[in-house]
Amino acid sequence: DRHKPLRLLDLGTGSGCLLIALLTELPAAWGLGLDRAPDAAAMAQRNAETLGVGGRSAFAVGDWTEALAGRFDVILSNPPYIPLADSDRLAPEVRCFDPALALFGGADGLDPYRRFAAGLAGFLAPGGLLALEIGWDQGAAVTALLQQQGWRDVACLPDLAGRDRVIVAYPPQTPRAVNGNP
Repeated sequence: DRHKPLRLLDLGTGSGCLLIALLTELPAAWGLGLDRAPDAAAMAQRNAETLGVGGRSAFAVGDWTEALAGRFDVILSNPPYIPLADSDRLAPEVRCFDPALALFGGADGLDPYRRFAAGLAGFLAPGGLLALEIGWDQGAAVTALLQQQGWRDVACLPDLAGRDRVIVAYPPQTPRAVNGNP
């Protein structure tokens, strides 16, 4: 239901493009974008205001869920997922433009997904949905990480080129308490 008053959370929001796109499509939704970089959060706020969704969004600086409270209907993220070993193969316009913090997800690129699989369930409202962008070759690994933590109905969706690109999942039946949230 596009007109349902959903609460959205975008972890590692960067420019805010994912959250802003959803807010544009979901006119009754409200969203919070978190980023570790103050400049990114400020840019995302400016982008939201420019694109007419500033009144239905907020952007904050934080390390994903460290200081977060509350529950959300949708949690989304395009986290850093490039393995460190692949840094030499990145195009210069990527390697030289984006900060390493926004690109690299540890030795195998899966560090953010491990953290999400273990810690996000308590932030989802009943019936809530998790949507994570992944590297084209990470579908099986991220699916397995989520399933090992009890996430349900985990599915890998392709991009327009037919490559694995997004993992969607529903939290375990009984979410674990996170940062004091029941």
